Amino acid sequence: MKIRHIFKELFSFITLPVKEGPLKGKRLIATSGGKFLSGRHEPYKTDALVRNFRKGEIFYDIGAHIGYFSAIASVLNEGSGAVIAFEPRPMNARFFRRHMKLNGLKGVILYEAAVGEYEGEVLFDTAHGSATGMVSASGDLAVKQVSVAKLVEKGEVPAPTFVKIDVEGGEIEVLKGLRGIIKSVRPKILIATHNDECHSYVVDYLKVNGYKFEILNPGRVKGDTEIIALP
Repeated sequence: MKIRHIFKELFSFITLPVKEGPLKGKRLIATSGGKFLSGRHEPYKTDALVRNFRKGEIFYDIGAHIGYFSAIASVLNEGSGAVIAFEPRPMNARFFRRHMKLNGLKGVILYEAAVGEYEGEVLFDTAHGSATGMVSASGDLAVKQVSVAKLVEKGEVPAPTFVKIDVEGGEIEVLKGLRGIIKSVRPKILIATHNDECHSYVVDYLKVNGYKFEILNPGRVKGDTEIIALP
């Protein structure tokens, strides 16, 4: 574990209120990072989520990190709907659970797992920051991977009405695993892409499936974008 990660865990008992935004007044672990605590984390994504969210959503947070967007969804749901989150990195999962408990957020389920087309075990690369880990053949941590389609098929979770995906380059595998759900349920999709290949795949995927979409930060490098897609 890198020194900065040890530091984050060591001082995780300190919490501070979020200064503004949809989580204003909610408390987060102080070592989560300044942008989270300011309420200005990923403003394009936050704005798109709030604008398109409707009370009662079944919100899937794939790549949930420390639970920032899951917390927003829970607040917007006002006790209705559900938040189903997926986060494979143990430290992030610990922060996630703490944030939900700390703020009394209800209707939130966390799967400590990656999401892909198949169930099993995959390698996860933790060499980068806590927000930029990814499933990788050269990863250093073995983690569980789940198939969302199978979870829905077994009745373990309800099908989503809104899906947020931020998996640092693993978008293609996640979308393959969601293929049947997207065709049958047609949820709203908020997705980050992290390279040219993923960006092109996502755009083509949305077009083929009849989604209307908007690139939220068109000034960025093509492969590194946020996209909101509506059926």
